[in-house]
This record gives sequence, structure tokens and C-alpha cells, in this order.
Amino acid sequence: MDENFQLEPVVRGKGKYYTPNKFLNKLRETGLNLGFKALHGVATLYCALKSPNLPKEHKLMIVGVLGYFILPIDLIADFLPAVGLADDTVIIVKAISVIYASITDEMKEEGHELLKKIFGEKYLPSIEYEI
Repeated sequence: MDENFQLEPVVRGKGKYYTPNKFLNKLRETGLNLGFKALHGVATLYCALKSPNLPKEHKLMIVGVLGYFILPIDLIADFLPAVGLADDTVIIVKAISVIYASITDEMKEEGHELLKKIFGEKYLPSIEYEI
């Protein structure tokens, strides 16, 4: 993962909704509660955002989805057991379905690598969790 990648052109003016640091902090805090498929999906969206080949409208959609994911207030409060992250999961899955054709195997693998880096041995991907 290119740590020097600059998201500034995509997220300019949207900092209150999305920053890479806010996203990574939210992922660390609640990520394992998403379920592995949604967890990998959100990590893949984050990695796809960095691709220079991804259309701008897809990047804007991803910024919106990741911004919603990190917002402390959303349709269903994240702290509620069993249902708190349901709205986040639905939005993540919908975004992936819209931009699926633009997601490469490299983006998926980079998503796995990011999650391995964050969660270590707690992250146990398998073929059934592929997006």
C-alpha cells in the first residue's frame, strides 16, 4: 500500500466527512464487528480509492461511503448490539455492487493486506469472504 498516496484532489472540502486517519481509526474500533465480508469490502473500497484508473464518480461514491462509515451518528447507532453496523454494511455492499467492474484483484489483495496489518492474527480471511 502506498502510504504517500495523496487523496487531497478527491477529498478536498470533505474533510469533516472523510479522512484516511478517521477511516483507519473507525476500522480498528469496529471493523471486526462488521463481519469479514463487509470488513474486506470496506478495506477494498479504501484501497480502490487510491487507484488512478478508477473513475472520479466512483471515487466520490467511495468517499461518501467511507465518510458515512466513520460518522459517529448514522441511521442505526453503531454501538447497538447485532444491528448497529447493519446500515454501514448495506451501504458498503451497495457501493461495491455499483463499482464492482472497476475493482481489480490487486485492490482486493491490498484490502486483505491492510486488514492483516491492522488486525494481525484476528483477521482470518478465506475464500468465502471474497467480494
